[in-house]
Order: sequence, then structure tokens, then C-alpha cells
Amino acid sequence: MAASSYRCLCFALGAAVLAPFSLGSAQVARSIAAPEMSLRKSVQSREFQGRQYEGEERQIGRGDSLWRILVEEKGIPGQKFRSYLVLIRGLNPKVNNLDVLRIGDKLFVPLQLESVDDLHAAQPASSVRSGTPIEYRVNPGEHLYQILREQLKVTEERKLAQYYALVRDLNPERKNWDTLFGGEIIRLPAEGAEQTQVAESGGKPASTAESFSATRSSPKAEEKKSASVYDLQRSLLSPAKDNLPLFSRVAAAIGIEMRQSGEEVVNLADGTVRFARSFYPVAYDSAFNQRVVIDLNSKISASLTAKLSEPTVATPVLSFGNGATIRDAVGQLFAGLGYQALPADQSIVIQEEGVSFEAKGDWIVLAPEINNKTQQMYVINLTEKANSTPTYLKSELAKKGLHLREVALKPDELTDPRNAESNQSVMAGGQTKRWPRDKQELVDDLLLLYGVTFGVAEKLPVELGNGLKMDVGVDRFFELGGQRTALFFGGGSPEVRKLLQEKQGIMPVVLDLASMSTRDIITRMLNLLGDPTVYREHRFSAAGDALPDRITIRAWGFQPAKKTIFITDRQIPPTLQRFFFEKGLDIIYFQQ
Repeated sequence: MAASSYRCLCFALGAAVLAPFSLGSAQVARSIAAPEMSLRKSVQSREFQGRQYEGEERQIGRGDSLWRILVEEKGIPGQKFRSYLVLIRGLNPKVNNLDVLRIGDKLFVPLQLESVDDLHAAQPASSVRSGTPIEYRVNPGEHLYQILREQLKVTEERKLAQYYALVRDLNPERKNWDTLFGGEIIRLPAEGAEQTQVAESGGKPASTAESFSATRSSPKAEEKKSASVYDLQRSLLSPAKDNLPLFSRVAAAIGIEMRQSGEEVVNLADGTVRFARSFYPVAYDSAFNQRVVIDLNSKISASLTAKLSEPTVATPVLSFGNGATIRDAVGQLFAGLGYQALPADQSIVIQEEGVSFEAKGDWIVLAPEINNKTQQMYVINLTEKANSTPTYLKSELAKKGLHLREVALKPDELTDPRNAESNQSVMAGGQTKRWPRDKQELVDDLLLLYGVTFGVAEKLPVELGNGLKMDVGVDRFFELGGQRTALFFGGGSPEVRKLLQEKQGIMPVVLDLASMSTRDIITRMLNLLGDPTVYREHRFSAAGDALPDRITIRAWGFQPAKKTIFITDRQIPPTLQRFFFEKGLDIIYFQQ
């Protein structure tokens, strides 16, 4: 079953993305395709904070990241990476999210890179005055994101990330921003909303009232959610060297053991190397008998690193000393162990009967292939609360080769999977029902669903005037909200319907069942019953608030607001019916 089900595994990717990634081949392609002459011809100029910067528009290719472009290619110090982001953001105002670069996007990279400190030092005093930092005394219990939201009134997600980087630039002497102590003095940017608006739009600054209007109107719940999102984002961008426990938990999520005690022995052609794991942790994947040595302080020489990476030794070294973030370090670890990374900004979709399952992750990787076995895929997300996705959903997807992994941001948020399964085992009482194919019976079922009593094939008297009276046959007759209503399934005479409304105050409704589709009938009846809705795709979060847009189930149908039901003509697998029941929804099937 796994093999056949895996064929339903769909990627929202181009075919080229699925090809194994090779850093070497990508570098060769760039060196061949970018001779010096064409580079000079492509030099452009852009303005940021009153200065002109010469540079080139670079088209993003597979595997590109800002870290690779700025640190590995341009050679800026890793510890100053965040400082240079301010300049890159200002020169690329149309790029919505610098954390996720899409293949084919264009990024303007200056030929001469400057940090924020260099940029400010080069500007005349008049141009810097409006951005002169202010000193702020920290109150007990405050953290940086709280200060940015409350003191500078910054709540928009992109602006929070920009301000966080800018504050770090203004306080280069401070190394740890995870904990602030009461009474400390930190420098904050002045007139923050105005400056950020210029950097984002590349145009005129917005007024203070315009910049802060979103802050005043944002509900507290959205503010809390934004803070949560950026706690996760901050963790992804934090140095891996300073957050080895989180790095280890992400590795453990796919069965990689982090060995930090004892000694690791590696045999080389010209001798033996012994690593003390307390200084050089070893990531070991028992499923594929692969290992990676973690060099926390970049102490292993380049020559030894090359020997360890030889195919006959197959023990690559992952260096943390260059300021690698958790996001990048985990990606490099997976690559070193033979896993193939897929773009994290894409979705993995599995279609099963009438329901599709969509997963996004901070990391998406394909495990190494094993002969005659389905290649396994892992979608890994950082979250404040682990085991948010129902265990039975994870188990069902695992049968198809897709494994969902949720990694708690903090150790005290870890949850015993057995307890999580116990909590999820209480299933709300739900039921499935099938409406008849006959269209008249379908109309009757809809009326009964909303508690409407009705008459069938009734005769309604209509005064014609001059002593004449006529009995008009209607297919269904009922009263709803004080309004008497007559349904005509075959049409009838327009003159008679008009008399019925004018003389008796009865609203005539024509449903031409012979020409209408079942979907049209349901749509029309729901509108008539005061619960308007349309047939469309509905998205349900499978992981609740913990991962609201990362793990979703999509199904087509009607979901009326006044009833806890889901009406669909697409079959929902029995294993997923439980999900709808736990949402408090009964399932009603109709036939076309």
C-alpha cells in the first residue's frame, strides 16, 4: 500500500528542484556563466539613505541563501551577518521575505558591502540626526521584542525582524540578547516607524499616525501570536553554537543521535584520529550508518576536514565557528548525512480520495534511498508545543512515507507522546450520512435539517376577482421566519405565481430540478433557509494554534455557519473522518 500511496505524493515544485543538489556543480555553473566582461556590463546603481551603491542583480538559484551569498561568497564576517542585512533590506524593498529566497527571484547585491556602523559613519551629521539612537533603561522582566512592541510601537512581523537586527547593530558590545536585566541601558533607534517605512518602500516616509495606526487597531491576541512567531523565527536565526540543545532535538526528531561523551575513532589512510566527543559532538544516524563530526569552534584544520570528507572515510565535519544559524546548521547536518533538502517555502501535498493533506516545514528533507523501499520524507517544524498534530494523522501519513516532526522550542515544553495520544484519544461523537440522489428528497432533507415542517403537493386557493377562485398546486409549502413560502419544482405559470404573492402574501420560489445540478440546489436552498454558503475548498488546521498554517487538511464542500456539518460530494477516507468529528462536524455526502 505504501508504494502505491507514495505515488500520490505531490510536490508544489518544478521537476528541477527534485534533482539532487550539488554545491560544487552550482559553483561551476556560476563561474562559467559569469565572465568578468558580462559582470561589468550588468553593474547597476541603487540609493539607500542618501547614498548610491553600485552592484548587480543576482538571480537566485537552487540552494542560495543570504548566508551563502554574503558570508561564503562575499566574505563578510559571520558575526556581522545581521548588521549587513539592514543594508540588503534597504536596497531590496520589493523582496517580501529575505529569510526565504525563491528560485528565480532577483536580489540586488552591492559590489562594496558595508555594515550599518560603516554606513552611519560615512554619512554627514545632518543625514544621521533623525536616526540618532536613544538610550532606554530596561525594566525588570522585559525582553527585546517586548520593548520593540511597547516602546517603539512595532508589531508588524517584518518590521520586528528589521528592528531586532538594527538594535543589535546599535549595541555591538552586547553578545547575549536572550536575557535583559532591570536597570541596563540599551540604545534604540529613534523615529523608528518613519525610518522603517522608508527602508521598505524605497519612497516617501509615512506619517507617524499612519505608521502607528496598525498598532492601535491590532488585537492583543494577534500581538501575542506575532510575538510567538518571532520567538520561533529568532530561534531559527540564532547561532547554532549557542543553542546546541535545540540543534540536538531537531536532529533527534528524525532519529539522529548526538553523542557527546566518550571518544570517536576515525580511521584514515595515513593514521587514526580520535575525537573527544565532549569537545567534538558526533551526530550518528544508525539507520544509514552515517556520522558527522561537529566542530564547535572551528578547530579542525582544512586539510584534516578534507581527509575526513573523502568517500572512503565518509565522516564530514560541520563547523559552528563561522556563526552558522540553527536553520543553516541543521540543513548542513542533513546534507552531511546524505539527506536531500527541499525548499522550505514549498508545500508537500498528499491526495487521498476527496481530501488532500498539505504540510510545510522549517526543514523538508528526503532520506537516503534504500533498495526496493519507498523513500521517506520528513517535514520538521519548530513549535512552542510539541505533539500538536493528532497522532493518528501522523501514523496514517507515515504509511505513505511522509513523517511529521514537531520540535519543542524549550525543553520544558516537551510532551510525552503517550500522554499526547491519550489526550487525543477522546473522540467527539460524530456521524456520517448520505443524502438521496432523488432531488425532491434532497430538498426535503434540507428542510428537515433546519427544522422546517412542510406540506407536500398542497393546493392553495387564489382569488382571481369577479367571484372567481383558483386552486394552485405547489410542490412544497412551509413557513420560515414568518414568511409563507411555496416551492415549484416544475416552473408553473408566472401569472399564477404573481397572483399568489399579491393576493395571499406567499413567496413563490422556483427550483427547476430537471435542469439544476445537485450543488446548485443545495446552494439555492441554503440561501433560502437563511444560511448562505457556497461550494468551495475549506482548509482546516491539523495542528491547531501551534502550527496554524503549517499542517492543514483541505476538503471541498459546503460548511454552513448555522450547522455543525460538512456537506460534500467527495469521499473522505475513514481514517480522516475522525478529524472532522473532533472538529465537531458531522459529514453529509450528496451525489451529483
